[in-house]
Amino acid sequence: MKLYKYVSTLALVGVMAGTAPIAVVAQTQQSAPPVAEVPSSEVDAFVVAFKEVQAIDQEYVAQIQQTSDAAEIQTLEEEAQIKKAAAVDATSGIDVARYVEIMTIAQNDPDVSAVIVEKLEK
Repeated sequence: MKLYKYVSTLALVGVMAGTAPIAVVAQTQQSAPPVAEVPSSEVDAFVVAFKEVQAIDQEYVAQIQQTSDAAEIQTLEEEAQIKKAAAVDATSGIDVARYVEIMTIAQNDPDVSAVIVEKLEK
């Protein structure tokens, strides 16, 4: 069940990456097949950034659920995306482009996904 939760979360974060910095990088990454080689140090950095992104998501989902104003929801979603991109950039050893690339690799490579899930569970 935990594996499904983390894989679902990985997929969800990839889908929710809708801000300009992350979305532009994601579109670029989609045009080139990702290299499935992810060094352990990058996986570690990814996991740290992923946890930060999850925390920001949780904070903003709660706020979004408390409003029905479409403009406010849009504003909150944009703020969340900006904070998520900043959190990834602030993480040592990874940037937004590599984060998105590793996310894509993890969604397509069960071995990389398993390594990430294992580290997330620690």
